[in-house]
Amino acid sequence: TISQVDHLDETRLHGLVDVLIDCVAGGASVSFMHPLSPAKATAFWRRVAEDVESGARALLVAEDDRGVIGT
Repeated sequence: TISQVDHLDETRLHGLVDVLIDCVAGGASVSFMHPLSPAKATAFWRRVAEDVESGARALLVAEDDRGVIGT
């Protein structure tokens, strides 16, 4: 399921952190260098969450029955 979210709860936040770390480890060019620490990835997603909650940014999240699988 792909949906636009208006806030990030801790479960989604941790799922997005995992996705970002996995993408960077796989060589994706997403403004981070490998290895990306969980702390740095979490800080990034917390900043995104602030923008999402204020309406300054739209966020689409892909999820399946296990949780977040993409954005």
